[in-house]
Amino acid sequence: MLQRLKLFGLYTIYWLAFFVFARLFFLLYSSALSFDIPIKEWFLIFIHGFKLDISATGYIMAIISFVLMFTSYSKSTFIRPVFNIVTFLFLFFSLTVVVSDAELYRHWGYRMDATPLLYILKPKEAMASVEVWLTIILVISILALLIFWLIIYSKIITKALLKIERNGFQSIILFLIITAFMIIPVRGGIGIAPMNTGKVYFSKNNFSNHAAINVVWNVVHSLIYKNNLEKNYEFMNTSEAEKIVSELNYQNGKNSSVLKNNRPNIVIIILESFSSKVVESLEGKWPVAKNLNQLAKEGILFTNFYANADRSDKGIVSILSGYPAQPMASIIKFPKKTQTLPFINQELEKSGYESCFYYGGDIDFANMRSYFINAGFDKIISDKNFESKYNTSKWGVHDEHMFDKLYSDIQTDKQPFFKSIFTLSSHDPFEVPGKTVIEGNDRASKYLNSIHYSDSCLGDFFTKIKKTETWNNTLFILVADHGSGRPGNNPIYAVDKYKIPMLWIGGALKDSAFWVNTYGSQTDIAKTLLNQMGIESGMFSFSKDIFNNSGTNYGYYVYNDGFAFINDSATVVFDNSKNGLLFSNGINTEEILLKGKALLQITAKDYLNR
Repeated sequence: MLQRLKLFGLYTIYWLAFFVFARLFFLLYSSALSFDIPIKEWFLIFIHGFKLDISATGYIMAIISFVLMFTSYSKSTFIRPVFNIVTFLFLFFSLTVVVSDAELYRHWGYRMDATPLLYILKPKEAMASVEVWLTIILVISILALLIFWLIIYSKIITKALLKIERNGFQSIILFLIITAFMIIPVRGGIGIAPMNTGKVYFSKNNFSNHAAINVVWNVVHSLIYKNNLEKNYEFMNTSEAEKIVSELNYQNGKNSSVLKNNRPNIVIIILESFSSKVVESLEGKWPVAKNLNQLAKEGILFTNFYANADRSDKGIVSILSGYPAQPMASIIKFPKKTQTLPFINQELEKSGYESCFYYGGDIDFANMRSYFINAGFDKIISDKNFESKYNTSKWGVHDEHMFDKLYSDIQTDKQPFFKSIFTLSSHDPFEVPGKTVIEGNDRASKYLNSIHYSDSCLGDFFTKIKKTETWNNTLFILVADHGSGRPGNNPIYAVDKYKIPMLWIGGALKDSAFWVNTYGSQTDIAKTLLNQMGIESGMFSFSKDIFNNSGTNYGYYVYNDGFAFINDSATVVFDNSKNGLLFSNGINTEEILLKGKALLQITAKDYLNR
């Protein structure tokens, strides 16, 4: 038994050492970039990258533990060839990826994933672009490194294999438990956020972040999610779809000016799961967000506004990058794609703004860390910035403490600033501190009670911030990350589930409060805001200016393999799996459906090409 455990430990060290070596190989191969970064950055690359090394090793050791369990009644004469074959296959695959990735990075600028495998379908075309001498060198490198690591294997692992004896039932139980426990290193711990490439992002230098990635883990992970990555939609000729989308987003009119000056402080407050259902001014049937409703009487309320999807990771990208959500994929999961996106904060920083993002939870959740590092936020505040006594919810730090932190920073930070805070207390399971106001143990009641709590924190924040000098030159944009099916138990595609509040308020606004009935979505925030400030917004190609008096006004959202398109004359909800409508209402629904199909087709194509 002890010999098997020793073998397990040595094999773990062997693969951890291999992955550390693979990272060193990448850095040396990329010397033109790596030798320009300080030595401290090199250490941080290895320290942060070790998280993914442990996860990758965890996958391998889960298989090895499985092998040791099923060979509990076998001697080394049987186990040894099994280990030899498995190790050879693992090494050959890993080294092929490591060496190929090092060369590909010089041309692509991102770490290898499943993308190169698409070229296997057309090997003639793929090989036509590769120089023969380089191919020979890469193949020799793979073989040389394979021999090197097999020699190390024979000197360390083979010796341990020779000492293995039969162990019987006890060995089966032990390695069954070990196999089960491999889920911990594989998913990067027992926290909410599973392992993702964003967890190793730590630097404003994107090369350092890329170098920290374990490329073998990255390839396998992208292969697992390859179906989501490649989801495509073809409803019509591409040229026809492009023409429809171009006409949809074309605007040549004037926009109404709502700001006192064009360089106010900007604070975007992203409200977790706030639905129009909870706001009386939006005809909500469950008006528990009393403070938000009162604030709506003091600012600009958008009455026909929609989330682009039903998840936070998609909503955040739609809000801060003006980029449409995909039905079955989430661009935030792929750092190489998010680094190609536009970001509101980047455009503001060109005008002297400092940026900060606040989230009371684990910033590694849903790959958010890589997204915000790619965005170039000056500061990222998360649960790690708070004492443990404030981390009292399943998700992290409750909204009252986050708003206190935001209030404190607004008082002291250099102006002009761009800040965005993402609340979390109204996230499922809806556990909030303090007295229960909405009674009931059902999910709908708990949801409403959590909204009431978050709304009270929002109210307290605005009561305080209005008394400060900073209020007079600050624009606050309040918008939900997505809506909610509760209460009412809406189906996944229902329009009511995606209708959300958006409110602009603050001393930076002109002295007027009004409603905007124009249809819009989260993607429209970017262009609407930047146009008000006189800042170039053309890079937000899927965004439109809601205050502009020309163009097509519409709301658009996606759900699991479907979309909805809404304007003042009609609503259509289309299901791609069914290849038919789930809901339609109004006039000219065929024309509206065609526009929605064109928009989905072009946005899906854009996503795949990033």
